[in-house]
Parts: sequence; structure tokens; C-alpha cells
Amino acid sequence: MSLPFVYACNFLSFRSESDRQNNQPYKWVTVFLGLLCAVLLATVISLSVRNDKKTNQLSRLRISYNNLTEEKHQLQMLVSEQEKKISESGRCPDGWRTFRCGCYYLSDSGATWSVSRQDCKDRGADLVIINSREEQVFLNQFGRNIYFWIGLTDSEKEGIWKWVDGTTPITSQYWREGEPNNANGVENCAAFNSFNNNAEIIESWNDQPCSLTIYCVCKYTLKMPCQ
Repeated sequence: MSLPFVYACNFLSFRSESDRQNNQPYKWVTVFLGLLCAVLLATVISLSVRNDKKTNQLSRLRISYNNLTEEKHQLQMLVSEQEKKISESGRCPDGWRTFRCGCYYLSDSGATWSVSRQDCKDRGADLVIINSREEQVFLNQFGRNIYFWIGLTDSEKEGIWKWVDGTTPITSQYWREGEPNNANGVENCAAFNSFNNNAEIIESWNDQPCSLTIYCVCKYTLKMPCQ
């Protein structure tokens, strides 16, 4: 074997080994990029599936909301129609108390002032507005130590108390002694405490936080002539 040929073979062998060593980093880079692409692809697929599930869930919730809204609207129409018939009949429905031409409903569970008012509206009424001493005495006879919301608030402007129909009370003599005092700066709704059946004791209003959970009295007026 000639010496030049040996030199050539050795050179090729050395170069092949050198090339493999030089290409080794690129091989690992290629493997890393491949793994990274696989992870990214899996992440995209997972997010896409999750997004589809959220979209379907949102769609179902919207359908349920629309159905509930429609059902609520239909129920309100039925209630309004029934209340109209009762109002025109001149008599209060079962479970309501009658005083002159007014129908009064004492709730059977507690709620905040705003929730209580909405409940009254759903019944075709509103939180009670007290227009006379006689009506004040009537409410004071609902029972001993029954605490309930009335339709009076100063939420719009502190110290300016208004009924839910926008009018102001005809008198301030129904407030309990020292009331309203806006304790802790959060008492903006009026509550009634029928603590005594004595007609001579009529001071029963007290301002309370509107978030307090107590009973309420709803009222609506019968159409004349009432019985």
C-alpha cells in the first residue's frame, strides 16, 4: 500500500470524525426544537378544546338566561293581570290584610331593602307608604316586636327622606327617640318596629343599613269603590 493512500485514508477518517463532532450540537438543537413544537402544538390543541367547551357553556348559559327572563316576564304579566282583577274587585287577595282601600302583605321571610322592594313589585305592589296616623297605628298592630322595611329611604341624599313614590313624609313624629341617626354613616333605609299594640305609642321608625335582612310590608291600593 502506498504511503499517499494511507495519508488520504487517515485524513478522511479524521475529517469524518470531526464532522460528526461539529454536527452534534445541531442535532440536539433539532431535537429540542422538535420537542418544543410538539409541546406548543399540544398546548394549542388543549386551549382550542377548552375554548370550544367554554363557548358551548356560554351559549347554554345565554339560552338559559333568555328562557328564565322570558319566564319571569310571563309570570310578572300573570301576576299583574291577577292583581288588576283583584284590585278591580275591591277586595284584597288571600294572605293580605285590608285597611280602608289598601291591601297589606307582611313577608314570611327576611331580605334586604332593595330585594324586599323588588319582591313587592313582583306582587304588583310596593313597599308600604304611610299616609296617616291611622295607617301608622294599623301597622303598629301587626304584632309585637315585628321588624319590617317600609318604603322610606334617604339613599339619594343624606338626611332627605323620601317615600318610594318620591314624596316626603307628612310628619317626622313617627321616628323613635334619637332617630334617624345614621349610625356609622350607613343607615339609609327606614324600618318599622311594631313593638307595641298601644295606639298611643306610635314612634316606631328607625333608620337601618339597607343591607339588613328583615321582613317587609308591601302595599297596593284598591280601585274605588273598595269594600
